Amino acid sequence: MHQNQIRDSNAYSERPSNQKIRLAYLDGIRGLAALYVVLVHCWDPNITEALHPALLWSPMEKFLRYGIFAVVVFIVLSGYCLMLPVVRSPKKYFSGGLLGFFKRRIRRIIPPYYAALLLCVLLSVLILWIQQITALDWNYERLNVLKGLFSPTFSFHDVIVYVLLIQNFGLHLNKINGPTWTIAVEWQIYFVFAILLIPIWRRLGLVYTVAIAFLAGITLNYLLGEVSQNVHPWFLGLFALGMAAAEISFSQKPYLIRIKNSLPWSRLAALFTCIGFTTEWLRFGYVTGMEEWIVHCFIALGTACFLIYCTNFVMNDKPLPPGVRLLESPWAVGLGVFSYSLYITHAPVVWLVHQLLMSFQLSPSIMTIKWLFIAFPLSILVGYVFHQVFEKPFMSHGPSSVKSRT
Repeated sequence: MHQNQIRDSNAYSERPSNQKIRLAYLDGIRGLAALYVVLVHCWDPNITEALHPALLWSPMEKFLRYGIFAVVVFIVLSGYCLMLPVVRSPKKYFSGGLLGFFKRRIRRIIPPYYAALLLCVLLSVLILWIQQITALDWNYERLNVLKGLFSPTFSFHDVIVYVLLIQNFGLHLNKINGPTWTIAVEWQIYFVFAILLIPIWRRLGLVYTVAIAFLAGITLNYLLGEVSQNVHPWFLGLFALGMAAAEISFSQKPYLIRIKNSLPWSRLAALFTCIGFTTEWLRFGYVTGMEEWIVHCFIALGTACFLIYCTNFVMNDKPLPPGVRLLESPWAVGLGVFSYSLYITHAPVVWLVHQLLMSFQLSPSIMTIKWLFIAFPLSILVGYVFHQVFEKPFMSHGPSSVKSRT
């Protein structure tokens, strides 16, 4: 499920006076969302009924149902962070122009992504080689038991698809490194954002931009048919909500200032989030045929309102309320700094731990406990080391103070 979602401006924005403001809570949100995704992937919903006692495992299963919501949060965050420097620029455009924008995106996203892809390929070659020269009984069915995460049984064609970042099209979604389908979706959104949405925004304004993004995304959803469930074209509208949150937070336009200062953003965030969870429960339990994009829109609206709410405190030189101050804690912010690496590397780690534990013929409950307690911290460790080697050298900003007030 990150991305690039998980790292866009590294929570920095440029003031008109060239001073920097650090919105530390953005990194905190990224870090916690990435951590939740890893936890979701350390859980096999297919064995839930075999876990005992049910009273213990049932709340865990319910808590880990919403991995896709973390992806929605990442998409909104990405729109917010990429829009910040544009909104605050005197020219209302990218620093260095369109070419400068793409150079920064390529430098920030591609090297770590390709490094993770290469590591997955090397791990696959190693596993298949060991299987051939030893008595390792990892048959095809076992190797693909968690095919949504990682699988060593892929083709050269699959590798090319991943290199081109188009794995969200066709049957390649669950090959090699499954969660990176979201990286592909967001990479494609970057082009629409820079080439279409920003020119529309500069000419027609915020309302038309958001409306056109939603209209285009939802129209494509129905035109693409079943393929849209992998492509997620409606994410374009969610990204535009992040753009809207950024402009409302930092624009000097009188009507947007009035909106920013008059609406109850915390209550709106809670309301839309509750509606999102309620519609998700209805979609799976009571209302058949409800479209997934409807649920995601409510979660995205809640996220956008929450971003405006938090930014208002920062811009007024006030600390965040105690209930959300966790997002500025050193560990949450630190986790957010390497959340992209964590996101693109955890799948093979979680898969490998699961494969090794399967060799011990453990009961479902013991298997799940050991899987969680080994794969979860190991994924964080691998993600951090990967960040230091393959991501940090390509970041525009190094770690900085957690303080979010200026």
